[in-house]
Amino acid sequence: MRIKNPLKIKISVKEHASLFLGNNIWVTGGNTTIICNKNIMINDDCLLSWDILLMDTDFHKILNSDNTIINKEKPIHIGKHVWIGCRTTILKGVSIANNNVIAANSTITKSVSTENCIIGRNTEMLKTGIEWKK
Repeated sequence: MRIKNPLKIKISVKEHASLFLGNNIWVTGGNTTIICNKNIMINDDCLLSWDILLMDTDFHKILNSDNTIINKEKPIHIGKHVWIGCRTTILKGVSIANNNVIAANSTITKSVSTENCIIGRNTEMLKTGIEWKK
């Protein structure tokens, strides 16, 4: 992983959790935070801009009427060659397919299985058939 400003990157991995960082990952700046309580995978050739938040937990429990937890921790999977724009939050249970761009200032709460797209808030398809280069 290449980090341009390592003093402003925060990575927290809970005991028994798994954080996988592929090859040739670029984190370009400050205030990027990765909170891994279960499993986060960021595959090869990804670019993470500044002020990114990835978290696979809510840090609290929500129970239904029979005391069953309804907001369990869920893994995050970022495919190969994904560019995550600045001020983006990716929450638990999300998978992002290969070769995508996540638009700046997006909150991603649902998985994206289509490749070569620009994706905005709540997985809105902004453009398809794209390619991007570092």
